Amino acid sequence: MPTIQKRIGKDRAASYIATVRVRPFNSASKAFAKRSEAVTWAEELERNLKAQRKTGGVREDVASLTVAGLCREFLADPETKALKYHDDLHRLLTWWTTHYGAERIMQLSVLKLREARDKLRHGGKAPATVNRHLSALRSCWNWGRSSGLVAQDRLWPSRLMLTEPKGRTRYLSDDELKTLLEASEADSVLMAAAVKVSLATGLRKSELLRLTWADIDLEKQRLTVLETKNGETRAVYLPKAATDSLRTLRRSTVVGQRVFTLENGTPLDRDSLEYRWRAIRTTAKLRDFRWHDLRHSCASWLAQQGASLIEIGSVLGHKSPVVTQRYAHLVQGAPVTGHDKLDEKLRSAT
Repeated sequence: MPTIQKRIGKDRAASYIATVRVRPFNSASKAFAKRSEAVTWAEELERNLKAQRKTGGVREDVASLTVAGLCREFLADPETKALKYHDDLHRLLTWWTTHYGAERIMQLSVLKLREARDKLRHGGKAPATVNRHLSALRSCWNWGRSSGLVAQDRLWPSRLMLTEPKGRTRYLSDDELKTLLEASEADSVLMAAAVKVSLATGLRKSELLRLTWADIDLEKQRLTVLETKNGETRAVYLPKAATDSLRTLRRSTVVGQRVFTLENGTPLDRDSLEYRWRAIRTTAKLRDFRWHDLRHSCASWLAQQGASLIEIGSVLGHKSPVVTQRYAHLVQGAPVTGHDKLDEKLRSAT
């Protein structure tokens, strides 16, 4: 049976310490302001632990394992550390440890997860961003089940994900492009190069930040993306404007292994990039424009200049042509390779 102990603090306020002991698990305790809350928590935990004892396969400290503890062990696992997106997982799970780190895994219910989802949404996060946070914890949760940290019958709740709107194709107008380039150049050589390379190549933010000088051939105007989202290496053409900005960057900064490096020699990371980007965006008076829209701008301009969807997908590194379809309206009705020869054939036959 659980034990409930009443304690009186220095301020004369009462608290209730609930303790649950179910062999072979370690004992678990928690403080509550009300006795009824302590009893409810203790009875539920005892019931769950006895159920887990019958099925087996969980660690002894499962009763006291917190969200922060599970995230920490997941991120430290060698297989997790080997993932290309480990840094992204760490960033996303940091939100969970900050806001729900003290929550016991055995008490993390679907209601608590829905509460977290709503907190993310009301905090200004877009549905896609909320879903990435949920997916990160789901990966952690499922790893815990396979590692004996989460009971096998604790399946991740269904229907938590938000419905995401269809992908948008926001791109810069000529006037916006001019003001953005001016604002980025006024900020720094570093950001001027980062913006121009992103516009010229359509690299994802993560791909841009991982670039090393060994990946770039300025003479042949080509860069190689070794770690892509879909796991496939791709080569991307570097227009002259981009190579010129990279040459300027190389001459004016401390050259390290990474291309985009701060003044103190440390690599530019997501947080530093976002901080500087917000300032540039404000100066340029850009509305409803995210860093990822630099990638959309590159693709949209290529489409407007006659590039096919296959060519655009190759530049952007799309694994599926379905993803590139968002730019289809920009190429519809435009002549494609072979149209001139088809026209010549038709005219010569009459």
